[in-house]
Amino acid sequence: MTVRLQASLPSPQPVGTAVGLVPHVEPGSFSMHVYRYSVSVDGGPFRIIRDFAQQGVSMGPLTLQEYFKWSPALYEHEARIRVTARDNKTKETAEAELPYRIVSRVKGSEAVVTPTSHPLVALVSAPACRDGAQFRVAFQPSGDSATSATPLEACRSSRSNNFYIAGMRADTMYRMRTEVVSGGATAAGKWMSFHTGLIDPIIPPISVPVPRAAGSVVSEPVLIHSLIDPWRNSATDLDGNVIWYGQPGAFLTRVLPGGRFLVHADGANSVNDMKRWQLLREVDVVGNVLRETNIGIVAEQLESRGIHSDCKKDGKECVPGFHHEAIRLPNGHTVTFAGLERMFPAGTQESKEPVDVLGDLVIDLDEDFQVTAVWNSFDHLDIKRASLGKEKCPGGPGADGCTPVFLGPAANGWLHTNSVDYVPGSGDLILSIPEQDWIVKIDWKNGKGSGKILWRLGKDGDFTVKSNDPYPWFSYQHDVRFVPGSANRILLFDDGHRRQQKDPKANNRGQVWEIDETARTATPVFNADLGVYSVAVGSAQVLSNGGYSFEAGFINPASLHSSAIETSADGKVVYVQQSEGGITYRTFRVADMYSAPR
Repeated sequence: MTVRLQASLPSPQPVGTAVGLVPHVEPGSFSMHVYRYSVSVDGGPFRIIRDFAQQGVSMGPLTLQEYFKWSPALYEHEARIRVTARDNKTKETAEAELPYRIVSRVKGSEAVVTPTSHPLVALVSAPACRDGAQFRVAFQPSGDSATSATPLEACRSSRSNNFYIAGMRADTMYRMRTEVVSGGATAAGKWMSFHTGLIDPIIPPISVPVPRAAGSVVSEPVLIHSLIDPWRNSATDLDGNVIWYGQPGAFLTRVLPGGRFLVHADGANSVNDMKRWQLLREVDVVGNVLRETNIGIVAEQLESRGIHSDCKKDGKECVPGFHHEAIRLPNGHTVTFAGLERMFPAGTQESKEPVDVLGDLVIDLDEDFQVTAVWNSFDHLDIKRASLGKEKCPGGPGADGCTPVFLGPAANGWLHTNSVDYVPGSGDLILSIPEQDWIVKIDWKNGKGSGKILWRLGKDGDFTVKSNDPYPWFSYQHDVRFVPGSANRILLFDDGHRRQQKDPKANNRGQVWEIDETARTATPVFNADLGVYSVAVGSAQVLSNGGYSFEAGFINPASLHSSAIETSADGKVVYVQQSEGGITYRTFRVADMYSAPR
């Protein structure tokens, strides 16, 4: 078997050009081939940008679906693109490389602005600037005195400086200019004009039923919405204007610095055609895929760790898809969740027949999205304790927040783990397990720990609650994390399922718990009634002004809407932005489209 690689555009191409890649395997066969793409920049090491996955192979004129879209780095460079083809039946592989040059868009001494494939994002390219100086782009709507700016970045002295400009309203004329900052002085370039395009009409309408009080301190004025119905992420300002939206079919888990995002996406993988939540991607504000892996190739890597994925109806164990979470660690690794189906004998979780139970894996991936460590829920949690909500995950492509289910007609939704937080001091992790109403801390030690459960926070857990509240504990909680800078305060969104069953008038709460890990005591030091009841999902965030932002993302299914709710430090609701007709998994309050949440 041999493979050669073809590009949709001849080399060279200017910065910001996406290039389609398609492999040609010879001789052809009826086996399924999968393809990995790696790129070397200026003679550096090859880095994986897409791991082994299905892709069409050209048998004649190329079609759009046959391309893998490569988005080169935003500066001029010499690249080598390597494709590795693998026959999935015989495991035979073949490689080919293609040299490719990316050149500057700048022709003289002035910056230029170029439209991108995204109607609300522009590309600004400026000449090289001297070492030690910093570069940014300022932009504003024409006739408006309010100016936004990209973050300062170190100048490139031998290459052009390029930036995607995001955070602009639709169908609006903007002007923008480059600024070079050095020694406290700013050298500004000429103003350039750019007219934004129209927004996608599928984005739900936005309203502001509770505006901020005049003169109040504005904190993190951009809201990035992780929409799951419809599958279209978006960003708005505090007036409710849409200033960005993402590509369809992407489930946004976390916002990264520099205008990047971690998403789960639908798509084919290396072993099956089940589409839902099969991909993990890092993408930019244009929607370009910067890195990608899929659940099939991850499952292959788990084989050596004792997890044997056989996703057939008569199989015993299956890794069916990613779900709910992916975060970036300080060392550049990515931690994500995957489901793990396992068949158990009759009597398990009170079943009268053999039962399919859907548990969870916590997976650590390195900078190439390769598995470096894994935590298996079946090894560390009591399988006898069924989910408190008796949740069922339907068989087939996945629904109700569940991954696809392969082994039976339905699976017990045992844990439904929905968030992870990294503990910098110890390198451990805390997990939110809503079907158990628990937050658990696991002995992770940056992937070198035992995986042992160190404690369980919640009703019937390891902590004694110190509160006069008749039902202080959270239930079916979401987005659990330590308050930034704190080692003993935990922030969360309390959906309150069990409390709401006792009191149908109960609302969601935003909570901060102060815990004493030695004495095993827990005290709710912030407990805000959010005034609404979301039946699922939710997020929680500390703002820089001392207040909090919460997302109640699934309110009143009969008249579906979601609310991003800001409270003051004492729990008073001071701002609400409402999205009509959709489900919002999380909302992230950020300073701009280039900043990560606190």
